Amino acid sequence: MRPMNGLSAESYTEDQDAGNLCSLEHSCGFHSQNCICAALRTTFGIDLPKGAHRYALATGQEIDPETLPNSPVIGILTGAVGIVAHLSDGRRTITGLFLPGDYINLATLQRQFDGSITALTPSAVQLMEYPIFEKLLSRSDTARDHFIDQTNNFLFRLLDHSNDLAKKTPIERIAAFIFELKSRMLPRSGHQFNSITIPFGRRDIADYLGLQPETVSRGFTALTNEGVISLPEAELVTIEDVRRLRLIANGGRPRKRGA
Repeated sequence: MRPMNGLSAESYTEDQDAGNLCSLEHSCGFHSQNCICAALRTTFGIDLPKGAHRYALATGQEIDPETLPNSPVIGILTGAVGIVAHLSDGRRTITGLFLPGDYINLATLQRQFDGSITALTPSAVQLMEYPIFEKLLSRSDTARDHFIDQTNNFLFRLLDHSNDLAKKTPIERIAAFIFELKSRMLPRSGHQFNSITIPFGRRDIADYLGLQPETVSRGFTALTNEGVISLPEAELVTIEDVRRLRLIANGGRPRKRGA
């Protein structure tokens, strides 16, 4: 890999095919007219200017924000990345979930940042030093508008997620999580629109929803038994009854005593 100011070869592997990412189906978060690769080429006349790098991360590999120079902006190209924090007793929580097309803006997050940026599944990311990113936004209306939309969407998701954690039962959180993925991810090629691929395992879902993995598994089983969803594959969820799932996600499911 190409060394980059404090990033070690043990932690990062540069994606050998990263230069072709935007030509692959569903590989770049900025699809069609929103492709950041095209914006970079238009702005700088090259695919990746100095101060911008692409890396492939294996599942579980971490990025320590304190080791990164110039508070870069991290764009998620493929996979899924989380902000993972650990409590003093070892409990793990995912406080932020980022999917293709999302940004992690360390220039604004760094002072409040607690945890590490962790790949939840094999992922490709693009790191741009903040001055480079500012220049891109100043010259590309498409990139700027997309960044503003993503920033607003991130705030709204945090508000919704905090409400889920504070008030909803486990099965309601799982139903809301399914709708969150449905709204944020493109349908997998060859599958119907109501089929959602979950890119990571039950433990990560549990850490994101503030539950135990066993509770998550039981929740998926309960929704399946009720005919609300089906699980044709371990990582694939098909919504069979959108109205009922939405009712559950919004807290409209009759609750059992003590739930």
